[in-house]
Amino acid sequence: MFDLLKKTYLAGLGLVNLTREKAEEIVDDLVKRGEVAEKDRSKAVEDMLNRVQEEQEKLFNTVKDYVKKSVHELGLPTQDEYQALQKRIEKLESEIKAKQDDAPTA
Repeated sequence: MFDLLKKTYLAGLGLVNLTREKAEEIVDDLVKRGEVAEKDRSKAVEDMLNRVQEEQEKLFNTVKDYVKKSVHELGLPTQDEYQALQKRIEKLESEIKAKQDDAPTA
């Protein structure tokens, strides 16, 4: 599990680091090689940045789903379950304290 998360994290860093400037450099190289027409340069940059954003979202969702599945398989409580338990404990502590305060002292 850790290995997959590590690889996913490293792949995500590569995607995150693709700035507009870097995308423009890549497209400029494609223009020089004749793979993209000069008139299509700005559209190619936007398409590349949009594609990166889509891939980032897919990657995030994949990791999120994997973590949810792992948490479930390990039997760990979710944050909502944990908070519900905290509230129940606080309520019980309050009830116990109230009963202790109401009890006659000897």
